[in-house]
Amino acid sequence: MSDATAGRRATPTPAGGSVIHDLGYRRYEGPRAGVREARRALFWQGFRALFGLGRPAKSKAIPVFVLIVTMLPSLASVVASGASNGQVPVNYAALIAGQTLLFVLFMAAQGPELMSRDQQHRVLPLMFTRTVTRSQYAFVRWLSVFSAVLCVALAPLLLLWIGQIGVAKDPAAAFTTVGPRIGPVLLLATTMAWVIGNVGAFLSSLSPRRAYATAAVIGSFLVCIAIGSALRDLAGLSYYIAAYVDQIEGMRTVAFILFGETTRGIELHPPPPVWTFLLTEFAVGAAGLAGLFWRMRRVDA
Repeated sequence: MSDATAGRRATPTPAGGSVIHDLGYRRYEGPRAGVREARRALFWQGFRALFGLGRPAKSKAIPVFVLIVTMLPSLASVVASGASNGQVPVNYAALIAGQTLLFVLFMAAQGPELMSRDQQHRVLPLMFTRTVTRSQYAFVRWLSVFSAVLCVALAPLLLLWIGQIGVAKDPAAAFTTVGPRIGPVLLLATTMAWVIGNVGAFLSSLSPRRAYATAAVIGSFLVCIAIGSALRDLAGLSYYIAAYVDQIEGMRTVAFILFGETTRGIELHPPPPVWTFLLTEFAVGAAGLAGLFWRMRRVDA
C-alpha cells in the first residue's frame, strides 16, 4: 500500500449517505484575498485575453492588425497637418467613420475568445462554486470587453487630438482651440465601446463554439447595414431614419455631428439633434448588456 493510499481517510457520514475520502492533497494555507481580488483577477485575465497577451502569436494577430490599421491613418493625418503648417485639416469624423467596421471585426474575433471559451472548456461551474456569482461574472466580463473596445476605439482619436496640438507652431494656442475636442473624442469612443462591446459580448455568450459566436457578431451588424440600406434605397425612407436602424451608420452620423464636420449629404439634409442618435445607441447597448446578464443566469454550469 503506497503512502498516498495509506493517507486516505474516510469522513464519517450518516448511515446510507455518501462517503467523502481525504485523498491526501495538500491544503491551501495561504492568504484568502476575497471576492474583490477574485473580480480583479478575472477582469485582468479577460482584458489580457482580448489582446492575446500571454497567448501564442496567432492570438495577437487580429488585435495588432486592427490597432495598426486604425492608427496609421491618424498618424499620417497628423504628419500631413504638421508638414503643411496646418493647411491640411485634421478630420476626426471622416477618419473614424471608415474604421467603425474594424472595431466590429476586433469584437467579433476576440469577444468569443472570452465569452465562449469558458463555456467550451466548462470552467464556469468551477468559477460559480467560488465567491464569484453569475451576476458578478457577467459584470466583470462585460467590463473587460468594454474596456478593451474603448481602448481600441479611443487610440486613433486620441492620437489625432494629441498630434494636432503637438505639431502646431504654438501648442499652447492650439490647445486653446483644439483642447475642447477632448469631450467629443471621449463621448464618441465611449458610445462605440458601449454599442459594439455590449452587443458583441451578448452575442458571443450565446454559443460555446467560437466560430458560431464570431459569425453571430459580424452577421448581426451586417444585417443591420442591409436593413438600413433597404429602408433607404427601396422603401425611400430618410437617410437618418435608416441610420437609427443601422448602428454603424448611426455612429458615423454621431461622429460628424459631434466634430462639426460636414459632407455633401449633411449639407443638403441637416441631421436631427445628436441626442436622438445617442439615445438610440444607449438603448441598443443597454439591451445588449441586459441580454448578457440574462444569458449568464441561464447558462449551464
